[in-house]
Amino acid sequence: MEEFKDLENLWKQAETKVPAKNTNISKIKNNRMKLKNTNIKGATLLILTGILILILMTTFDTKIKTTPIITSMVIISAICFLQAILMLYNAKKITDIDESQTPSFHLQQWRNYQTFQKKQRHWNMPIYYILLSSALGVYLFELLKNVDLWKMILAFVITYSWMIFAYFYLGKREIKKQDAKLDGIISELKDLETQFQ
Repeated sequence: MEEFKDLENLWKQAETKVPAKNTNISKIKNNRMKLKNTNIKGATLLILTGILILILMTTFDTKIKTTPIITSMVIISAICFLQAILMLYNAKKITDIDESQTPSFHLQQWRNYQTFQKKQRHWNMPIYYILLSSALGVYLFELLKNVDLWKMILAFVITYSWMIFAYFYLGKREIKKQDAKLDGIISELKDLETQFQ
């Protein structure tokens, strides 16, 4: 009986201590899925938009099928497809993050992704909107060159007001949401890493 008590005490001492704080692993997985799904849904919408633009281009009357209009529509579609490819690449990078690794390695993978995403945003958003607004400007000018000047100006004001709103408000808001999810993942992993040290 004495030996059993000694064995039991030894077993209790050798037990791995469970971390005091309960890190919410499901929150990490949930944010990961949300980030991935945002990229996949955005890419799908952009691909569908690019295809729709090409279909519309083929249905135009021959009177308005000028070289500038066709060229600008092809460029707008290409911009949509390129942005979709970039978003799918982001989704793949999220998928490639290995959750089975140690908390410190898993954390490093997310930090690497965060660094990549910040670098990408630095050049991607401005280039995307500059190319899109340039091609759209050519398209609108060519399409509306025979209407009254005030109608053309109104069309440009409405179009570019929407683009400015989308860039400075909607785009920045979406970035904040994605950053909050990413920061949540990193924060939870930092806590988890600290607990297992």
